[in-house]
Amino acid sequence: MTGPEHYSEGERFLAGTDIPADPEQGLEAHHVGPSQMDLLEAQTHFLAALTAITAEDKFPLSVAWQKAVGW
Repeated sequence: MTGPEHYSEGERFLAGTDIPADPEQGLEAHHVGPSQMDLLEAQTHFLAALTAITAEDKFPLSVAWQKAVGW
C-alpha cells in the first residue's frame, strides 16, 4: 500500500458509517461516528502515510521499502 493509499484508508476509517433506515423495525437512517477501533486503525494508516512520505522525501531513489515488502 502506498503512502497516499494509507492516507485515504485513514480518512475512510474516520468517516464513520451510515446506517440505512429499517421501516419494519421503525428505525430511521442515521450516521454513526467512528468507533475507538476505527480511530486506532485511522491512526495506524496516517502514521504509515507519514512514514512513506518522509522516506520518499529523504531517500527518493531508495528501494529499501520495496525490498522490505517483497516487491
